[in-house]
Amino acid sequence: MSVMIQPVSIPDGVDIARTPNGKDRVSEEELRFFDKKTVFYDLFTDPANEDALVGLGPPLLNLVSRLDGMKLVIDGKKVPYKWRDHPELKLSVLKAKMPSRHFGHGARTVELQFSDFSVSVSVGQREEQGRKVIAAISKDNEVPWISEWVDHYRENFDIDDVFVYDNGSRNRGELKEALKGRAHVVDWDFPYGPPGKTHNKFAQAGALNHCLNRFARRGVLYNFDIDELLISNKEAIASELAAKGVVYFNSYNVPFVKPACETYTHKDFYYRFPDLKTTARKFVCKEDKVDVISQHATWKRSSIFLGGRMRRNKPDTCVSPSSYFLHFLGITTNWQPRLNKLEEVGTEGLVKDESHIHMMPGSKNGNTEGMAKGLVGEQ
Repeated sequence: MSVMIQPVSIPDGVDIARTPNGKDRVSEEELRFFDKKTVFYDLFTDPANEDALVGLGPPLLNLVSRLDGMKLVIDGKKVPYKWRDHPELKLSVLKAKMPSRHFGHGARTVELQFSDFSVSVSVGQREEQGRKVIAAISKDNEVPWISEWVDHYRENFDIDDVFVYDNGSRNRGELKEALKGRAHVVDWDFPYGPPGKTHNKFAQAGALNHCLNRFARRGVLYNFDIDELLISNKEAIASELAAKGVVYFNSYNVPFVKPACETYTHKDFYYRFPDLKTTARKFVCKEDKVDVISQHATWKRSSIFLGGRMRRNKPDTCVSPSSYFLHFLGITTNWQPRLNKLEEVGTEGLVKDESHIHMMPGSKNGNTEGMAKGLVGEQ
């Protein structure tokens, strides 16, 4: 299943471009991975308010002054809007109240009129509310990896919808065919960002916030990558979410112990390092308890959205005491070779952990057995 988005970009013939955030030093070579032209990833109707338009895009940075004075025209009528830039969160957000219409419930025509160019898009019907969803960005990952990841979350956590934000994979057609009826593939063809440049990688933060605002409104969002499997159960998650609204998870790294076959997936790795990692946490959150999210953190405004100070939800106060996730180093295309994720290791000193295997569809063992063993480090 595919999801249609309505991106807005600066036309190639217009001499306006985003320049990198000065907090990173970006070389000329690295600039080819930088998003110079995207204004909005998508424009859509707020699922919780059919009279509201939402636009999400990368941080404007220097474009704040270059795009100043934009006119927003919806169904032929000029409307006011609020458009705020959040460089520290790698995001910009537009919100506007759409004019009332006299009849019909079809698509709305939205025109963005800048001094140097204009763009017109059609905004369709709003999405459902109150769903439990999971989102991850992916590029060129093996289809069996993604398929097993989808099954893990749908089987164990009653996920309503899975959203794979595909960042230009060569096997996208095969992926869409394999995931029919089980997951949505979003064509997320925006520059990912220069490798290792924290402040200038926008596509992943954009994908997560897009899913939060368009598909998880008044619902729950799970944030785990393709190489990460949550070891918990739906009852534990529901209880902790009810108390906190946001639940963070520590992790165990699962190294590359040579598998028995070349076409391996998560289930072919079952030895992990013994030490629990308390950095690079992932999370599950209720949409109405956060305003902005990133790969490892969540923020809530101290007052109304688009106004007031952004306050980070401190992970240490929201960490699950009973659950964790496994980070499979071997589930990778090795796109970051400097991390040595595919370095083979022996089993000496490792802990055998088959919790994810017990959780796979058709397993008779259930998911709580492996979960209980994981945090106490039983071998």
